[in-house]
Amino acid sequence: MAKTIIKLILDDSRRLTGKSLLLDDAGAIIDAFVSGIDKQLVVDQWMSFAKRMLVELGWQSEKTYYRIFEDGISIAISAPMDALYTACEINEAAWEFACAELTGKQREEDLTQAVVRIRECRDKEVNPTLLELINQAKQRNIPWLSDDDMFSLGHGASASVWPVTALPEPDTLNWKQYKSVPIALVTGTNGKSTSVRVLSQMIQQSGKCCGVTSTDFIRVGDNIIDYGDYSGPGGARTLLRHPDTDAAILEVARGGILRRGLPVDYVDAALITNIAEDHLGQYGINTVAALAKAKAVVAKALVAGHLVLNADDEHLVNLGPDLPVNKCWFSLNKDNPVIQTHISNGGAACFLHNGQLVYSNDHEETEIIAVKDIPMTLNGAARHNIHNALGGIGVAKSLGLDNKSIATALKQFSSNVDDNPGRGNQFEVKNAKVIMDFAHNVHSMDAMAITLANMSAKRKFLMLSMAGDRSDQQIEEATYSALAMKPDILVVAELKVYLRGRQPGEVPRLIADAAMAKGLPKENIIFVDSPFEGAKNIVEQLQASDLALLLALSDRDMIIDLLKNA
Repeated sequence: MAKTIIKLILDDSRRLTGKSLLLDDAGAIIDAFVSGIDKQLVVDQWMSFAKRMLVELGWQSEKTYYRIFEDGISIAISAPMDALYTACEINEAAWEFACAELTGKQREEDLTQAVVRIRECRDKEVNPTLLELINQAKQRNIPWLSDDDMFSLGHGASASVWPVTALPEPDTLNWKQYKSVPIALVTGTNGKSTSVRVLSQMIQQSGKCCGVTSTDFIRVGDNIIDYGDYSGPGGARTLLRHPDTDAAILEVARGGILRRGLPVDYVDAALITNIAEDHLGQYGINTVAALAKAKAVVAKALVAGHLVLNADDEHLVNLGPDLPVNKCWFSLNKDNPVIQTHISNGGAACFLHNGQLVYSNDHEETEIIAVKDIPMTLNGAARHNIHNALGGIGVAKSLGLDNKSIATALKQFSSNVDDNPGRGNQFEVKNAKVIMDFAHNVHSMDAMAITLANMSAKRKFLMLSMAGDRSDQQIEEATYSALAMKPDILVVAELKVYLRGRQPGEVPRLIADAAMAKGLPKENIIFVDSPFEGAKNIVEQLQASDLALLLALSDRDMIIDLLKNA
């Protein structure tokens, strides 16, 4: 009989600076792969050592947390905000002691030596003034933000910022000068960036200068502060400390929530657009249900506002009863059972009815705007953007915006490279319609394909490419989704910058094989070396009344220039 091999592999250790999946405050967390042994036994051993070290350090009030998942465990401890690196040291040491205990391996230091080392780390890190400022800010309900280098009180024009090494004494401050600004969090698998941008326009229409963070940039009003992925706490801090920020819409991605936790403790509204399979297998999130719970962490920041949820998403419907906050559900159908139950109880809801987007609350219904008057819906063909508009309305009403500002923003917001770059951007080329999007998963490709399937055209062109880190099955499924637009011509582009271990030509061949398996003739499939070459090939073939969908994962700026000047 073969001996069972025990594997205990530390995958990641990190600080949590905000509310997270396991913690409601700051702390440290470890993700580890575990096999060949009962996972609960590993957790118990870790917890035993962690609690002993917490007592030795005088941190008896701090708590331990854990989560067991398919192939491993996540283990965490809460900690003071001024000693998060120390918390990581405790967590890692407890893990190493537990592993040694379970496998019989020797450690280089004993528990006493580890405590001495960690106590020295804590003594170098602690900052009593920082903790006192945070404590008094919490008692006064004043917003605060902290990172490795800076600490701030207040948001926007009222914000004051100091180096953490030169903090003021709390009793020298005029605490009344520090104010908060309205904040909403936006998360989900797809539609986050569009929702953030739509909401910012609604707030701008109400007369406030809105700041946004997203996977593309930090923007305050019409000014781009910086380009890049700012869907984590760093972007939120920069935005909320900016003097021109009157209100903030923060995109919070799965990665940011799992790596560091939420960027702020309290918000006035939160939106979860949808949940679909994407980026599974990281930080112990291996299923769509677990992904839904990770994104639902945004509910922890709500005090009085609404959590706006998609009633057409089965994962959110299943999760809804477990979220003890005020909810605003939205749906493409007023007869959706969740919507009907919610509005019958006087709850807030947004839905599509007789061509109108309607907001209902406390048994009173208000028509906000007709679908045909919202450009990004392509006269109703882009169903995913009707969802985005409904979710935006739910958040806007939670923030107290007036109906006119909401409707005006939706009328003026377009799917172009200025309002919503990379998301369903529309171009007219040779009297043909071209739509560019960077849909990169099955859910987003479904949305775009269904949109174009509902649009008539003489001929339909599809340009498709995919990154090499997707599995063969994922590539095939995404191809099937994109083919729902029923293209006459498929242009398959190589993504040289995203081969990610694949051989050149390998992913295009998988796409082509999947397309032929669905009945697309081989002679109707064209191979090109890049998305730009693919776009150029299609533009050369376009005739009046044709329709093209360019799923461009790279070369977007070059493609935009091509389409603008064609």
